[in-house]
Amino acid sequence: MTDGHQGQQRALPVAAGSRERPVLPTGALGRTGRLAVLPLRHAARTAASRLSRAGADQIAARTAEQVFATLGELKGGAAKLGQAMSVFEATLPEEVAAPYRSALRRLTDAAPAMPTEVARRVVAADLAAVYGPGWQDRLVAFDDIPAAAASIGQVHRGQWRTDGGQVVQVAVKVQYPGVGQALRSDLRQARLLAKVMARLTRLNVSGLADELAGHIVEELDYVREGRVQAEVAAAFTHHLPKEITAARAAGAPEPPGRTSVTVPVVYAATPRVLITRWLAGAPLTALLDGRTDLLPEGWRELDPGDAADLAARLLGHAIYAPAACTGWMHADLHPGNFLLLPGGRLGMLDFGAVAATPGGIPAPFGQLAAAVLAGDGPAAIRLARQAGALAPDAQVDPRLIIELLHPLAATGADTTFTYSRAWLRGLMAHLTQPRFAPALRTLTPPPQYALLWRATLSAAGLFAQLGATVPTRGFHLAYSPGFRGSIPPAQPQPTGGTLRHAS
Repeated sequence: MTDGHQGQQRALPVAAGSRERPVLPTGALGRTGRLAVLPLRHAARTAASRLSRAGADQIAARTAEQVFATLGELKGGAAKLGQAMSVFEATLPEEVAAPYRSALRRLTDAAPAMPTEVARRVVAADLAAVYGPGWQDRLVAFDDIPAAAASIGQVHRGQWRTDGGQVVQVAVKVQYPGVGQALRSDLRQARLLAKVMARLTRLNVSGLADELAGHIVEELDYVREGRVQAEVAAAFTHHLPKEITAARAAGAPEPPGRTSVTVPVVYAATPRVLITRWLAGAPLTALLDGRTDLLPEGWRELDPGDAADLAARLLGHAIYAPAACTGWMHADLHPGNFLLLPGGRLGMLDFGAVAATPGGIPAPFGQLAAAVLAGDGPAAIRLARQAGALAPDAQVDPRLIIELLHPLAATGADTTFTYSRAWLRGLMAHLTQPRFAPALRTLTPPPQYALLWRATLSAAGLFAQLGATVPTRGFHLAYSPGFRGSIPPAQPQPTGGTLRHAS
């Protein structure tokens, strides 16, 4: 939802009520075939390169371009998996990651669009159902050219007349006709999707695909998304939520910057159309790619390292404050869902995929991190069982659990932690060591916390891509009562582990 495309704004003179034909491929056989051919073509190119001595970088670049084209055109769960994978490209060796980085990031910012006339019919039908024949008095202008197109819907710029008569610039998100059927097709093919991406990226993403399959249909409900978005916005006001008040009283003030995060106001939400205030800014990818010419004021004046640190700090608030203060945690943390706004602010978009955290971040999560930092194996085992991550009858060596989880907990051991691609690659290498296999087989995130785990890992992926120094401990103390109650703020723990690297 960037301020890049300026289409012609005009009203929508289309009749409401017509049934929409799908604009996406929806058949399981056809979608499966398109996905299955990706690794086969990659293998064929690799074999041909050995005969022709073509450069490996050319092969990787051509494959990356095909990944973008195929996943982007299929949209639905296929594009969703590609977007999720864009966060974890930092785990790949640089020579492998480079060609995929560009293609995967393009999935976070755009995808091939549906025809404008189709989008207009969807908007007309949904708004007429809510506002009646006078709906065009509300949506008074609509851009022909979409500003952004992603996995489930595309965004057009428009103008909306509020209840008070004021005309404001808005983003109109329109759901693709047929995307629900396409998504359900992809749910049946989740395992294949994981195998395709594992072949292309050398990462095991089966767990991610399974989790995605279990929750992705929720993203079709734009009414729910609008409600969640309005609730999340309350976490970033100057009014102090009770969780932050409690943290301050315990001597754990939040890191600065919470009120510099902006969530767009929601004006209308129907099953297939979501209308929110327009945010003009640069995508987070501009900073990740070093495109300082695209950065707004308040960002372009900063040293690249300072800009990365500021972005990561604001991202920390965007990720953790809503979970603690509103009962929702953003679970689709790819770069395309964040905008760098003028004045050194951060815009937060797209609340279709959220983890429900009623009562805040579950206490056992923070308590488990504290136990790992303290080297208390028996407590870690007990808390893992309490969180549902370890079966009551599972037998695990407490020392092995501490050693396995310590690099993850170590990000909150000191006042700040510096993330990097090297650190993330080291973390993945650590977690996949054969000696940890018995422990990993018994540790399974409970289904109700799947999205929360995904969000936490995605946050680390974003911080690593930025190469930022982050007050992770401060976020844990302010927003995780379990961590705060287990480690007094006045007694910081020494940094541990061998995976902490400078960026």
